[in-house]
Amino acid sequence: MPCLHRAVLLRAAAAALTLCAAVGLEAAVGHSLAARGAERAERDAVVCAETARVAEAVRMAEAVRADRTRAQRGHLTGHAVPKGARTCAGGGTSP
Repeated sequence: MPCLHRAVLLRAAAAALTLCAAVGLEAAVGHSLAARGAERAERDAVVCAETARVAEAVRMAEAVRADRTRAQRGHLTGHAVPKGARTCAGGGTSP
């Protein structure tokens, strides 16, 4: 009977050690995964901010380009002078 009790106690001790090791490992892995997730979220935020900055720069460049095109069209249509009429430069005739 004492041998049976010793075997049960050894199994119980082994199970307790295994359980403690598993819980400790789970906590360590969970912490590691959480830290890695936070780092990845930070990298993603940086990439997203950079992409937004580039998109804003492109949008601004397109707006400037559109304004220049609009100004050039206005200049071409607003100052069109019929042949033989005086030019807007002040008195001559257009060729």
